[in-house]
Amino acid sequence: MAEKDWIAKYFAPLARAGGAAGLRDDLAQLADSKSPTVITVDALVEGVHFLASDPVASVAQKLVRVNVSDVYAAGALPSEALLTLGWPKERPESDLAEFASALGAELDAFDIHLIGGDTVRSPGGLFLSLTMTGTCLGETPVRRMGAGPGEDVWVTGRVGAAYLGFDAIQKGADESAEVEAYRVPQVQPLAAAHLVAQFATAAMDVSDGLLGDATSLAGASDIGILIALETVPFAGNATELDEMIRLSTWGDDYQLLFTSEKTRRDEILADAGRSGVVITLIGETRPEGGLSVTLRNSPINLPETLGFEHG
Repeated sequence: MAEKDWIAKYFAPLARAGGAAGLRDDLAQLADSKSPTVITVDALVEGVHFLASDPVASVAQKLVRVNVSDVYAAGALPSEALLTLGWPKERPESDLAEFASALGAELDAFDIHLIGGDTVRSPGGLFLSLTMTGTCLGETPVRRMGAGPGEDVWVTGRVGAAYLGFDAIQKGADESAEVEAYRVPQVQPLAAAHLVAQFATAAMDVSDGLLGDATSLAGASDIGILIALETVPFAGNATELDEMIRLSTWGDDYQLLFTSEKTRRDEILADAGRSGVVITLIGETRPEGGLSVTLRNSPINLPETLGFEHG
């Protein structure tokens, strides 16, 4: 059973608070806060989300950024964080010191305050979890739910950079721009959160693969999404269909996927240009549900698995 099915079957019935949104999003809205506040949590497991050989400093950076991307996708600014750390006794204290230093620098870079957490000994590999709050720029967070038919579909940054980095490591590379993109997600500047808050009707981060996450957004909003593969900003400028599918289903991009009204297109492009947010129009929403993909106007038969799934 896939992770999303676990959540729907076992945990969604327990999440009765309105701010939980039926667990159909990557974050929740806290009740009774003076300003609209969201909260999210992401965990990293050695051997699943990072390699045992990855520098612990890059693991710390990734831990922060995978949460930052969720907060940005809600149209919110990161605020505070709680750390849970399962540290293997085989790892030396020098690694722990390096991790703590990198974590502190990364939190400072995003103006996030560490307010607590928990540390335990891990009998296996390194385990980390960060819970992060964010302050909404609008009156409510932007959700996956909210897109309507006849809207634009946008993605930030480059799609597939993490896959290319992982592939480079498997081929023996150690230090390169590609490897760095795998180890440390290249999240957009803070202005991306303002862009989402101002223009998005629905949004989420791309963590499990562009096609899989687009399917999730379409399902949450009860609409269809059409993506034209030749418009997707692939890392490495992929042009072959097999490579495009591989890059758009592997995951670990942590870019933003959002929908907006077509009448806002010029404003979005102008704001992104002024603020340095890299953004690309890749498709449109449709009344019929599900995901459709074309390549140069020809329909594409999609693989059974559209993204990374915890099974």
